[in-house]
Amino acid sequence: MIMNSKMIKSKLNPSLEVVAFSGHFATRHSHNTHYIDITRMKHEFTMAREAAITLAQRYAYEKGVDTIVCLDGSEVIGAFLARHLSKNDYFSINRDKNINVVTPEYDSNGQLIFRDNLTPMISGRDVLILISTVNSGKTARRAVECVLYYGGRVQGIASVFSTLALVEEIPVYSLFTPADIPGYATHSLKECPMCRAGQKIDALSNSYGFSLF
Repeated sequence: MIMNSKMIKSKLNPSLEVVAFSGHFATRHSHNTHYIDITRMKHEFTMAREAAITLAQRYAYEKGVDTIVCLDGSEVIGAFLARHLSKNDYFSINRDKNINVVTPEYDSNGQLIFRDNLTPMISGRDVLILISTVNSGKTARRAVECVLYYGGRVQGIASVFSTLALVEEIPVYSLFTPADIPGYATHSLKECPMCRAGQKIDALSNSYGFSLF
């Protein structure tokens, strides 16, 4: 099966690109009209660095950050983000700070947890959540709940692509939004108009990629 795709450049930084595939995509929590491929941004040195530089501009002068919590394979961006947030800039709140970059794990019930060796990097700390994609918002909400449970203070949510401006009243700052993807729409599993119209699912997708049917 050949799927239509389009290269999209970020309005915040034209060096940043994603590929938007159109179709009927099913995730664990939603059905979407597009799959946003951010593979290069998560794994390429130059693209990940540019993403981090752009995100850092939002937080460097306004929010203190002690720890970056990375989800959905965003660790490379997270490492660059820590570097640029803590750069030796006189006006930066995080100047010369040794910022932690951590990733939670899922327990057998699907809950996000931190092991005891990592909890000191969360408890009493100012935390920035970094997630590749915020779509339904369920993963982001779990991350917020997890950080709060371990005694952290959520300073913001940063993402490559987000359909939401707020999660649990916390602002989401993203490099791409649905406004950048013509025709983009996301639906709950029970209210998907593509399913109601009898349109077959083209692929299953998650943070790792998609698999065609």
